Amino acid sequence: MKNRIIAFTSVLITTAFMLSCSSDDDNTSTAPDGVITATKYKDIKSANREINAVVQGAFNTQPTPASKSSYINKTTDCTTIDGMDAGTGGNVTIDFGTNCSLPDGETVSGKIIISFSIKEEATGVRIDMNYSLENFSFKGITVSGNSVATISANLESDQYFTSTSDYVFTWDDGLKVTSKDVTSTEVILNQETFEYHTLVHLDTKAEFNNGDVYTSKTTAPLRIENGCEYVVSGTIVTNENTATTTLDYGDGTCDKIANQTDSDGNTTTIDLSVEENFTL
Repeated sequence: MKNRIIAFTSVLITTAFMLSCSSDDDNTSTAPDGVITATKYKDIKSANREINAVVQGAFNTQPTPASKSSYINKTTDCTTIDGMDAGTGGNVTIDFGTNCSLPDGETVSGKIIISFSIKEEATGVRIDMNYSLENFSFKGITVSGNSVATISANLESDQYFTSTSDYVFTWDDGLKVTSKDVTSTEVILNQETFEYHTLVHLDTKAEFNNGDVYTSKTTAPLRIENGCEYVVSGTIVTNENTATTTLDYGDGTCDKIANQTDSDGNTTTIDLSVEENFTL
């Protein structure tokens, strides 16, 4: 059972990389003219995914063999993880240094500072976390703020990750955005076949200092099947100011096709293997 839960943890981490409160409330600075905020919004969602994935990767849902009271994973690429716990909680600092390259090639600098508590139960374990960013940047974008999150692992079947983040993103050219992101990920195991799939719920809002507002919300959970590279079903609705786009990932078939419908009801087929069509 322990190995199964650890395997589930790696699935949650992979899902986080696949997918996307204390913040600076000063949103009055002037944004540069001609900025394409749609591209910036994708960077915001990517940053949220990356931060969540790194935090998940810093924890085990079972103590390591070398230290049966420790839930901290000391081994991860391109980062230094410092911290200790007594089995009930503690503090962790994830230090990326300068220009750390993550598995998907994006660069990160600075620190994530985490305080956490652990509750062991007969059916599994729950880890509650609060984390903040220190001198943090993603792809050269300065990011500040805080997040709360929970990892919950069930010995018998499922595992969950939920997070609520409030961040401020600042670009060198003066563009600035306040971002709120709520992510929920559930890994569901079939006890008979030992196959699993992942369900993802997203609810995000980004307010730019040029007046643009973006929101994204799943109206049906996004389903990721083990062994399939693309989301196989689910629906996500994105609003760009007054324009609405609905993306339907299909009926569960493993393919790279999704249907996109605009505010006027026009539907087009998009290829998910094209990088700019990655819209989670």
